[in-house]
Amino acid sequence: MNLNPGILPNIAAGTSTSGSMGASDFDGIASLYKALEAGYGTDVSTLTGGAALRIQSLEMTMLSTIQENKHFALFNELAKTNATATVDEWTEQSSVGGFLGGSTNTETGNINNAQGVYNRRVGLVKYLMTRREVSFVTTLGNNLVGSEAVEQQNGALQLLTDAEFLSFEGDSNTVPTEYDGIRSQIVNAVNAGTIDGTHVVDAQATSLNSVTLISKAAAEIAAYGNFGTPTHLFMSQLCQSDFDTGLDPAFRVPLTDMPNGGISIGSPVVGIRTSWGNIKTVPDVFVRDGEQMLPFELSFPTIAAANTFVPAGVTVDASATDASSMFAGVSVGLYYWYVVGVNNAGQSTGVMTAQTAVAAGKKVTLTISKSVAGTETGYVIYRSRVGGTNALADLRQIPVRIPATGATTVYTDYNRDIPGTTTAYVLNMSPGAKAITWRQLLPMLKFPLYPTQAATVPWAQLLFGYLRIGKLKHHVVIKNVLPNGAPWRPFNV
Repeated sequence: MNLNPGILPNIAAGTSTSGSMGASDFDGIASLYKALEAGYGTDVSTLTGGAALRIQSLEMTMLSTIQENKHFALFNELAKTNATATVDEWTEQSSVGGFLGGSTNTETGNINNAQGVYNRRVGLVKYLMTRREVSFVTTLGNNLVGSEAVEQQNGALQLLTDAEFLSFEGDSNTVPTEYDGIRSQIVNAVNAGTIDGTHVVDAQATSLNSVTLISKAAAEIAAYGNFGTPTHLFMSQLCQSDFDTGLDPAFRVPLTDMPNGGISIGSPVVGIRTSWGNIKTVPDVFVRDGEQMLPFELSFPTIAAANTFVPAGVTVDASATDASSMFAGVSVGLYYWYVVGVNNAGQSTGVMTAQTAVAAGKKVTLTISKSVAGTETGYVIYRSRVGGTNALADLRQIPVRIPATGATTVYTDYNRDIPGTTTAYVLNMSPGAKAITWRQLLPMLKFPLYPTQAATVPWAQLLFGYLRIGKLKHHVVIKNVLPNGAPWRPFNV
């Protein structure tokens, strides 16, 4: 290296000096600049020169795109009451007795007998559990703040996720470890004749962007013999979007926290005023839209491949005419069906049918042969669009699950439950009504486990309870809702 001779005496004397050092004064200056450049490399094993000396930026906070407590909209709204046993019993009174005008009499006539109508009902507590574990070494590191605390939070979110989802779609007939959700309890009560069929409203693949169906549901809940008060509408994100975008853009709302009001076009719909009360609109991410009803194996290929309860075979017959069939007009055409097994371990891969033509007024009978493993408790059925392909991404779940009934299980598709649609729930959640509650045998807790041969810190997180619908007549399910923004259309219209 060649330094300016005029600088050397001052350096040797230990005194300060001034002046500039150019590239001619330091032959290696370019190399030094290059060596000290930090660069933008992210693979630490390949960093060289100054980049290898770069201070590490170990973010002590995880940046997560996961659910938060605010997303458990239904569970947060539910009144929580204690169950005293795993078999939870109560009495539901559905009538005071008699009939309209039935108490009239003559002065000395025989008095008509009447008595209230009571039904003994039973709910079964179900057990939500997750096993969590971190290595002992992880608890000593500093890559994450409190690795055990983070994983414990994950466990809590998983349990709350399942509690929220099952409260809508749980079905103990298909997966016995689940508790029955709103849809299952209402539909089963209709099928059993306990409540009228008017408690299930069919949108028939139309959107929910008007008050027509909501008003119809509200009127049913408040009708004679039901005497309920509709208070909440739980629906998917796309359904809420339909309400919001359906408003006249002339609606403008001044924002008080913006200069000069910060005029905004439009207004979100936070409630629906009906003659039977104001109904709060609640978009819930766990009320599934069509895009959340793709085949399970697309999202969880490893789990699906490991589940051995794949149906042994599926046959399809669309030759019979049935007066109950709703195949007509735009729903007539060519279809594929895809059937998978299900139990509490998830869903399996499945069996695709041949493309089958369905004519108007026909019903489609699927005969499902049980898997070799025989461990499925039920089946999930996916269907293509009319005239669609058999690619898994072009299928959507028919929004029902069916229990396995033996060596063969028969499902008849009348087109009453339309794939790719969502469900909305008009509920009475009035304080004190006890029309729908979360019955809890055990609040969420952490249960320590003990490692056997590994240096780990394991534990279980538990939540024991179920969804009790104490007053079946105070709720209405609106099925087959197809939001305007749905990208997948079952009938290409």
